[in-house]
Amino acid sequence: MSPKTTLPPLTEDAKREALAKGIREFNSWRFYDCHETLEDVWRAEAGDLADFYQGIIKVAAGFHHLLRGNHKGTVNLLGPALTLLEPYRPSCLGLNVQRLIDEAGACYQRVRELGPKRLSEFDRSALPQIDYGAAPQ
Repeated sequence: MSPKTTLPPLTEDAKREALAKGIREFNSWRFYDCHETLEDVWRAEAGDLADFYQGIIKVAAGFHHLLRGNHKGTVNLLGPALTLLEPYRPSCLGLNVQRLIDEAGACYQRVRELGPKRLSEFDRSALPQIDYGAAPQ
């Protein structure tokens, strides 16, 4: 991920719409799209939520690398992502952060156990879904 370049602030409605869209993308395993959707929100966030958005972006990017078989990219993104999300537990903006940390953390540990040579053994059914109470059904 590139360094943060600040963009003009977004409206609260635009942030909510982007978050809901990013979560739909994440839950559809469109991790790269989720990263792209939320990156502008993160770049425009001047307040306390910048790390929250960056944490979700890094989880998505980590899983993108996982699905492509890139062990190093997965590990390098998921570990820091979990740290970024910690202060937002148990929930933030309708997103169940604790569940995401628990489930992404379990994936992170499994990826580390498997190592690069056995990454293909990762059970993709373990990939988390983001629990988002404000997401449209």
